[in-house]
Amino acid sequence: MYRFLLITLAAASLCDAASHTNRQTRPISLGTSGGSVVDFANGYCCSGTLGSLVKDNQGKLYILSNTHVLAGDTAGSKISAKGDPVNQPGYIDVNCQNRPADYVGTLEKWVRLIPSGTTPVDAAIAKTDGTKVRSDGAILDIGTISRTPRAAFVGQKVKKSGRTSGLTRGKITAINATVTVGYENECAGAPYTTTFRNQILITPGTFIRPGDSGSLLVEDIASNPRPIGLLFAGSSSIAVANPIQAVLNALSVSMVGVATPAALATQFETKHGQTFKELQLVQDKHSDSLLQIDGVIGHGLGVSKNNSQKPVLIVLTSKECDVPEQLDGIDVEVLHVGPITAY
Repeated sequence: MYRFLLITLAAASLCDAASHTNRQTRPISLGTSGGSVVDFANGYCCSGTLGSLVKDNQGKLYILSNTHVLAGDTAGSKISAKGDPVNQPGYIDVNCQNRPADYVGTLEKWVRLIPSGTTPVDAAIAKTDGTKVRSDGAILDIGTISRTPRAAFVGQKVKKSGRTSGLTRGKITAINATVTVGYENECAGAPYTTTFRNQILITPGTFIRPGDSGSLLVEDIASNPRPIGLLFAGSSSIAVANPIQAVLNALSVSMVGVATPAALATQFETKHGQTFKELQLVQDKHSDSLLQIDGVIGHGLGVSKNNSQKPVLIVLTSKECDVPEQLDGIDVEVLHVGPITAY
């Protein structure tokens, strides 16, 4: 669900000295507090993270974040629409005040979330320019990034910079994950779920916190890291990201960043690539039946908790439930993650 605070809270209780939540001098760096100016309802206001900078084939610049951050209102009198202003900082850091001087872009395009169905990615863009956002796409605590996407692999060390928890580090626990995620149809609105396939799972659970949705997932290297995913959901024990190439394809944009070579395959990828392909066939075959088990909210491809060199099928659960120990001769391991919600 969205991150929200009561509109009636005093401004002092929302103050945060961290650079990720303060109003920045324009043009801003990304990895910062922001969101839609129509994102308030039911006595609450909501925001997330303005994650990174992208461009279209004409060179026009856009802020990349999530649909539920930039265009999440689908009920009531303030339904999100193209042209809605996007602010920095977001409402939850300015006592829910709509301040035109804070506007840094306007909603341009988004992937619609499908209640009780399957949604490809949770991604949206807001039109901006070099006077509002740094044209090099620099991200707080990370700096400039590579414009060349990197495919995720299990065990990969990653980092992100977001509104709530700032710069955090983790590792990729599973790929090709199918995950059911909880949402609301407006700020503090009615709940619903949608399912995503081919997602990336990251641990630890503290990697993202509520309000970090929209952060860019990148390699954990010092200089110009390659983008890997767009973070949008989590629980107390896991974070979820859309693969960045799927996001870029859905919105017909490319990353803004420094030119760097494409990444070479790691030893792990080379050694276990074929095994993961075989596991994926089993995973796809049993996907629907696994999701029909009460308490199962997803599954992915990872490695055994007792042997980091042994690929296994990981089943995600929100509560105790009966899960097969093997499927078609493939070992299955359970990862209890609790409910996963949009952050």
